[in-house]
Amino acid sequence: MKRIWLINQYAMPPQFESRLRTIKFAHYLTQAGYDVTIFASSVMHNMNVDLIEDDSKYVERSYGDLKFVHIKTQSYKTNGFSRVLGLIQFPLFFRQIAKKFAKPDIIIQTATVPFGNIIYYAAKQFKAQYIVEVLDLWPETLAELGLFSRKNPLMWFAYQAEKWLYKRADKLVFSMEGGPDYLKDKHWDKAIDLDKVHYINNGVDLIDFKYNVDHYQLDDEDLQNTAIKKVVYIGSIRLANNLQQLIDAAALLKSHENVKFLLYGDGEDRPELEKYCQVHGITNVVFKEKWIQPQYVPFLLSCSSVNILNYMPGGFGHYGGSQSKMFQYMASGKPICANLRMMYCPITKYNLGIAQEFKNSQAYANAILSLLELNSDAYNQMCDRNKNAAQLFDYKRLASDLTQLF
Repeated sequence: MKRIWLINQYAMPPQFESRLRTIKFAHYLTQAGYDVTIFASSVMHNMNVDLIEDDSKYVERSYGDLKFVHIKTQSYKTNGFSRVLGLIQFPLFFRQIAKKFAKPDIIIQTATVPFGNIIYYAAKQFKAQYIVEVLDLWPETLAELGLFSRKNPLMWFAYQAEKWLYKRADKLVFSMEGGPDYLKDKHWDKAIDLDKVHYINNGVDLIDFKYNVDHYQLDDEDLQNTAIKKVVYIGSIRLANNLQQLIDAAALLKSHENVKFLLYGDGEDRPELEKYCQVHGITNVVFKEKWIQPQYVPFLLSCSSVNILNYMPGGFGHYGGSQSKMFQYMASGKPICANLRMMYCPITKYNLGIAQEFKNSQAYANAILSLLELNSDAYNQMCDRNKNAAQLFDYKRLASDLTQLF
């Protein structure tokens, strides 16, 4: 039996996890006969939760068939010094405790450039196959958000660290289809063998999704109100999510009394946006729960009329998109409206809704309204296309694809 370590600082137990990739791969790899352990931080991202309340350096816990090693790191509430310290601590503390566990045959690391690069040396020490997963293009995202110039010396260092890691991986797995394009655009394709580069999307566990729709239902007056059409956003409410644009679009649809925008999630921008809606009388926008337990999300999405993907304008989708919630949106069987244009876009490819950059809020409002006002046949056909597309991104299928790399 091959022993696999999944190393993802931000992986969380099922009761907290909304980004399902690591725990679903662990589940289906275990079912396939592998001995799988997840190494993750004790601090739950975007939550005020630390699973280690004493001075222990790590704890081992099981959740069903999932085996976790939670490593104690610095807690944090914002993207400040404390979070950076946690990023530095995790790989260092992992190296300190790794020898306490039976030697792995395969290490699959979710990249956290540059701090996580030292995990490569653990793979080398154990003579394990070293697979690096790239779920976010980092530091490229910082440049796309305009937070740093690509010419900044710190960015130069981060890009070099990214290239260093990719070059040393035995296999390189991008969650976005345009990974090879990214390497070519950076002129790294001569240093990095493209034959070792693979693409495995994020996805959705359809067995769990269907079960949760039936067994974990929210008592929510807005969701259960069949007289209104519900435009649902769920996720972080931060700079990168650009919800101001969505709220401005909602304001333009106030005259449509049967349309309500339901926003679930939390982040630094939420208080300011709530105040903005109050000051401007945007009553068709309702800020809902700051956090929803993952098992209730399928029901929530299945009650919507249109589900929203919302981001800052720029190059976010230039190399494809693999947002975890997009695949839950598909499984819900409801149209998707995204305010970004993605290359290799499944929304466009399978005609699941609308995905484009909108020149202004009026164009965004018009796009949302066009989906809400589809005739029943066209609407139901789009819903069916979403459900059919979700089959392609079932985690059971994706985990099988992953095993082909071992």
